[in-house]
This record gives sequence, structure tokens and C-alpha cells, in this order.
Amino acid sequence: MLLSVVFEPEVLEEIARAAAKAYPYEGCGALLGEARHVRVTLPLPNTEKGTPRVRFEVSPKDYLGVEREADARGVRLLVFWHSHPDHPARPSATDRAFAWEGLLTVIVLVERGRSADIGAWEILGPESPFESVEIASPGAAALVTPLSKEGET
Repeated sequence: MLLSVVFEPEVLEEIARAAAKAYPYEGCGALLGEARHVRVTLPLPNTEKGTPRVRFEVSPKDYLGVEREADARGVRLLVFWHSHPDHPARPSATDRAFAWEGLLTVIVLVERGRSADIGAWEILGPESPFESVEIASPGAAALVTPLSKEGET
């Protein structure tokens, strides 16, 4: 079964900008929408204090703010995205350990300060590995290059 998600083109552009701006640290944010259609991005501060180059953390206060914003807009939280500075846009073991079943994971490769690739992933069960998710974005500029359908690294 091929999983897919639709992104509004401006959302991909905003993610690419926010990820590049966070470099050399991991950037992160929330994506809102409905029925696997991402319509809004909310950049969030990476509150990871120890190793922000290779980890990200969303504070409980920011998470609650995302949920309130989603309710106010009549949409729901679909995705948390984060960047991998100078590392492939594929989920790591840490990403899997912290992934939430039912929420997509979007990862952006940022090479030397420029967003390069984007990948979307999902887990379908508590013990399941990540499954690649196709990103569709009608009319999007080529700011990011969708990844091939490869599994977890």
C-alpha cells in the first residue's frame, strides 16, 4: 500500500526556509490540516539544550499552543517536521523511538545551510518500522526534492 500526503506548495517553501534558518541546528515545527492534506506550518523553537545539532524537542507549552491553534483554525495536528543538518532526510533510530503512531514524521535534509531533500514517514503500529509516504504538492516549486521510496536507515 502506497501512503501519500498532500502539501500546499507554500507550506513546503516555508518548511525549507525554516529548516535552513535553523542550520547548523535541527529546526522543527508542526503542520496542520485535515485528511492527509497539510495546509499550515507553525515553526517551533527547538528547545533541546544538550545536543540541538542532532536532536530536537518541542516544549509542552509549544505543543499545547499548536493544539489550540489547530482548534482555532478548524484543522488538526498532522505532522511534526524536523531537519537533519548535513545528514540524510531519513528517520534515525532516535526518530523511531520518539515517533507517534498516527502522526506523520517529516524530515528535511539541510546541507551546508540549504534545504535539499524532504521525506515523509509514518508508523502504522506500535512495533512497526517507518513506512515511506509519498509527498504530493501540485504546482510546487522545486525547493525540495522528494526522496525515493527507501526504508529507514
